[in-house]
Amino acid sequence: MQFDPVLVSDWLSRTAHRFPDKNALVSRDQHLTYCQLDEKSTNLASALILLGFKKGDRAVICLDNSPEAVISIYGILKVGGVFTVIDPKSPWLVINSIITDSAARLLITARRKLYEGDGPQFSTADSQLIIVDGHKSSPRHYPQALIFEGLVEKLDASITLPRLLENDLACLIYTSGSTGRPKGIICTHHNMVTAARSIIQYLENTRDDVILDVMPLSFDYGLYQIIMCFMFGGTVVLESSFAYVQDILAAIEKEKVTGFPLIPSISAMLLKLKKFPAVQLKSLRYITSTGAAWPVSHIRHFRQHLPQVKLYSMYGLSECKRVSYLPPELIDKHPDSVGIPMPNLEVAIVDGRGHPLPAGKPGQLIVRGPTVMQGYWRDEKLTRKVFRPGSYPEERWLQTGDIFRQDENGLLYYVGRRDRQIKSFGHRINPSEIERVIAGLDGLMEVAAVSVPDEIGGEVIATFVVVKKGKKITEDQIRQFCRQYLEPYKIPRRIWWLKSLPKTANGKIDYKKLLDSLKSSETGQKAGQKEIAAINAGSLPVKEPKKLHFNTGGHCPGASGKG
Repeated sequence: MQFDPVLVSDWLSRTAHRFPDKNALVSRDQHLTYCQLDEKSTNLASALILLGFKKGDRAVICLDNSPEAVISIYGILKVGGVFTVIDPKSPWLVINSIITDSAARLLITARRKLYEGDGPQFSTADSQLIIVDGHKSSPRHYPQALIFEGLVEKLDASITLPRLLENDLACLIYTSGSTGRPKGIICTHHNMVTAARSIIQYLENTRDDVILDVMPLSFDYGLYQIIMCFMFGGTVVLESSFAYVQDILAAIEKEKVTGFPLIPSISAMLLKLKKFPAVQLKSLRYITSTGAAWPVSHIRHFRQHLPQVKLYSMYGLSECKRVSYLPPELIDKHPDSVGIPMPNLEVAIVDGRGHPLPAGKPGQLIVRGPTVMQGYWRDEKLTRKVFRPGSYPEERWLQTGDIFRQDENGLLYYVGRRDRQIKSFGHRINPSEIERVIAGLDGLMEVAAVSVPDEIGGEVIATFVVVKKGKKITEDQIRQFCRQYLEPYKIPRRIWWLKSLPKTANGKIDYKKLLDSLKSSETGQKAGQKEIAAINAGSLPVKEPKKLHFNTGGHCPGASGKG
């Protein structure tokens, strides 16, 4: 009798045994079969064991979407290691802080990443460095570094891979917390396999599916496309970004893609293409969206231009993966809903005391089930804070921090956040983190960060700044300063100057008044869509409007930076 694998890495090996010559991964015109991918990741695992890397050790992967990133994930898992994927566009301050927090024994990154800025950037001496770039020699500043390509070429037959259990740790997913400090979400093999299996069942995936993955592997839903596909035996077409939309559409047609997972911000960019109605994309079977309900306008566009494509909508969070799904047959009737709970999950909507609320009454969504994280890495206090005890010993409910309501039919509707966190381009952002970073810029007296609505990003960060008397600070200075400490998606999209920030009676910043001021301004209501698309592609936005007036009493001159 053959049992279903319980480990993420074992699913790859099983599929490689079943379909050895089938393409598992397509990336940058590279094609890797399941057999090749399984062999290379096993070779890497044996090399890591020889280096002293062992079960439970942590490893950081700082690479673009690439075959090397996928091989690294599975090689680390086969050793029993715990991997973390970091977006290589992240500043080194963030990368080194995560390496330190996780006590990572290994960093895998590209040679070019090491020399961003004015010189060598990698600063954690306790971690082994592995470099991906095809060179045979280690760089001058890192003589102890090993070359990735050499480690995956051959297997040491004397090495035996360790026996692992489904409750062993597999992954740390770092995300911004309530304080803005990155926190590591602990996931076991069981968490990940269970979550992937539920999504596979919902999407009705088969070995004939070809999945286009344009989301970064540092983003949990981008990562899960790989895990899911290797479980059902499909093919992943891995792209590094969505910056070049026409190339993405060409890849769909060339590789006969059947599944296209995205987030609302990506669908917004896609639908703004003038040539989109002319694109047939006949191979597509389904499109999925996660993170928030699809805008009704997006659904209508897809229905009009791609009538043969099924639309799947889900809600989730990194701490619990996908929480709910909307059956495709209900998406036209209830487009603003995120559906019903995933199989093997239980949800409830409760008040501040944890009491269940009746249908239609908004409250906090709490979740329990096997896909819920184990907790936050090395942060017992925060872990205790987000979990609520259940009715029997060891039962725990995850408090999502999201406000929902549920109708009489059991359908869930997202209302908003309990805290100041926002969701922009699929990422959770805490405005307090942006405030603390910008406040470190010499010449600033006060700063307040808020969110403004955006058709593409859902929400984007806007900041109000007060400059010290006699100082001059420009938008470009602020953004350049932010790039040293913040990931690209956290950099403010809009910047306005005020003489002073409005305050509440107890002297705190009056965020409500700031938001009300924005709502009263037509310019503040809508960020420029061309600007946002440019930013998402890695460019700076165009100039801000010259003047904005607010009922806070402040005057904003715009791009000049003069107070």
